[in-house]
Amino acid sequence: MSKELRDALKTLIKPNNDGYSKVCTVDSVDLVNRTCYCIPINEDADITEVRLMANIDNGFLLIPEVNSIVVVSFLSDSSAYVSLVSQVSEVQLNGTNYDGLVRVIELTEKLNNLENLVNSLVLKYNAHTHIASSFGSPTTVPPVLETTVLTPTTQTEIENLTVKQGNGG
Repeated sequence: MSKELRDALKTLIKPNNDGYSKVCTVDSVDLVNRTCYCIPINEDADITEVRLMANIDNGFLLIPEVNSIVVVSFLSDSSAYVSLVSQVSEVQLNGTNYDGLVRVIELTEKLNNLENLVNSLVLKYNAHTHIASSFGSPTTVPPVLETTVLTPTTQTEIENLTVKQGNGG
């Protein structure tokens, strides 16, 4: 087969091996199948079953907000995935059995409040004279709580900067 004939056939039956993308609006999200339904903003045909992650198993899942803008990239004419997201409603890491991330600033404040309260109670307890009576004559008992002061927790002690979260603003 000649090169000219091969090139002519390629242009006629050009497969989508290079991939392409479309800017879309998210119409709905299916968390069970981890897909979404997208409407291209250039008014092309709607795109159904757009993947939200590489595998429907555990991993990294970005869930876009309904009505937000996304970029849908195509692996083939019948397989597409969300490659960019303008607004995220939720992020799931490694499956659905998860807890939320810690709000480090609020946690640090709560820990410092508890540490300050314990320190205050220990100081008050140790400053108080303890009298025990044993067979008629009172004796002073030394304080039983240690005088070691709890040091306030710093944010860097409890913060993991590998995963970062914003406050939505």
